[in-house]
Amino acid sequence: MKAQHKKRYLPLILLFVFVNANSVVFKAFMQRHQIDYAVVMLANSLLFFISVLSLNMQLKSVNNTNPHAMVRGVMGSVVLKLFVLGTAAFVYLYAAGESKSVNALFISMALYLFYTWLEVKLSLQLNPPKNGSN
Repeated sequence: MKAQHKKRYLPLILLFVFVNANSVVFKAFMQRHQIDYAVVMLANSLLFFISVLSLNMQLKSVNNTNPHAMVRGVMGSVVLKLFVLGTAAFVYLYAAGESKSVNALFISMALYLFYTWLEVKLSLQLNPPKNGSN
C-alpha cells in the first residue's frame, strides 16, 4: 500500500483508540448510567473494521478509469454497513433479552454518525478539485 494511502487511515485509527480508551477510563461512570461498556467497545470495533473496509473499497475504485467504479464502491460500502450493522444490532437485542443496554445502542448510533462523517470527509479528499477546469 502506498504511503499516502496509509495516512488516510490515521483519523479512523485515532477515533478508534480515543473511543476505546474513554470506554476503559470511564467504565465506572458508564456502569452507573446503565451503559454497557463492552457493547460500546464492540460496536466501536465493528464500526472501525467496516469503515476501514469501506475506505479501502473507495481507494481502489478511485484509481479505476470507469467513472461508475466510485459509485459502485460507495454503494457497496453502504450496503455492507446496512447488513452488518443491522444484523449485529438484531443479534444483540435478541441475545441480551431483558438485560439489553439501550443507552449503549444510542452511543453506538452516535459512533456510527462519527465514523460515517469521517469516512465521507476522507473520501472527498481522494479527488481534490482541479484549478481552472470543469
